[in-house]
Amino acid sequence: MAQKYPSGTVVVLAGTKRGLFLLSSQDRQNWTVEATEMSGMRVYNAMLDQRSGSRIFAAENGDFFGNFIKYSDDFGQTWEKPEKGIEFPEESGLKLTNIWLIEPGRADEPGTLYCGVDPASLWVSTDNGVTWAINEGLENHPTRASWNPGNGGLCLHSIVPDYSNRDRMWIGISAVGCMRTDDGGKTWSFANKGTRAGFMPDPYPEYGQCIHRVVQHPTNPDALYQQNHCGIYRTENAGEEWIDVQGTLPSEFGFTIALDTHHPETFFVIVENGMGRNNVGDQFTIYRTRDAGGSWESLTNGLPSGENVRLGVLRHGMCADALDPCGVYVGTNTGQLFATADRGESWNLIADYLPPIYSVTATIIQ
Repeated sequence: MAQKYPSGTVVVLAGTKRGLFLLSSQDRQNWTVEATEMSGMRVYNAMLDQRSGSRIFAAENGDFFGNFIKYSDDFGQTWEKPEKGIEFPEESGLKLTNIWLIEPGRADEPGTLYCGVDPASLWVSTDNGVTWAINEGLENHPTRASWNPGNGGLCLHSIVPDYSNRDRMWIGISAVGCMRTDDGGKTWSFANKGTRAGFMPDPYPEYGQCIHRVVQHPTNPDALYQQNHCGIYRTENAGEEWIDVQGTLPSEFGFTIALDTHHPETFFVIVENGMGRNNVGDQFTIYRTRDAGGSWESLTNGLPSGENVRLGVLRHGMCADALDPCGVYVGTNTGQLFATADRGESWNLIADYLPPIYSVTATIIQ
């Protein structure tokens, strides 16, 4: 088919409670919003993979008809299911509750994708999403029987394939914490030292932390950042130990984190009222650090405020694009989508009246 968007167009995929929407712009100022043919179902996550063509993958979750990975090669006009999707063997006694994340593999392995689901398990495809298989090493982890779910379920929601080492990967599970493999997924170890679980009798357990998102530094592979139920953290040694960088932020609770790839000591977080799961106070605020969590700035220019403003952002509800200065995109659980094209200095509302937004991912069309 003919290329739908000109080269250089920014395309943001917004997964919502009632389907998938595409937002596109050639200047990051004027935006077009389009509904896809995936409508009515909960789309927890979607991404556009350009490593071999232009294929959109989406995690479609339904209360009655099941949960499916689907893919589209025509920007959402038609959808296909894998020949062999995410399905637990009947004898396992496990039931697929939700599909949380579809993560592309490394740039030099274009057919490889990963998927995280509830109940917490990791799935891999090596044929561009046509067939999927479970990672047995994680599935058979010796502590698995003692894992407990977070409020959103026992969900594997973060997958970080190490770009520098094919045998290394990190995952995030609520409420188990961060785990790492160093042998291509055969075995997994916990990587939670220094991260709190303030809701447990021992606030620093080996595992049981409610990690919410984790991202990797693009030029220092041993450096990662995470947003947690109980703080914001940085590691410089691949997760062997984490440093609390919450600093002056007004809450330890938040779901999402996004990284400026051109200035990787710059990242963005949103912290929330832990009880209400919405902005702290009357101002919806996005926070930025430009020194890897050493200090924080409040970004509010163009963002709403007032005693009736109660916006929440879920764990996949914020992302950054790969341009410089970076664009950052924030989708709320009340259907607003905000964007900046200047690293957070000013914000605009680029879509409203969408269904509650679960995820946003941004891609630059090649």
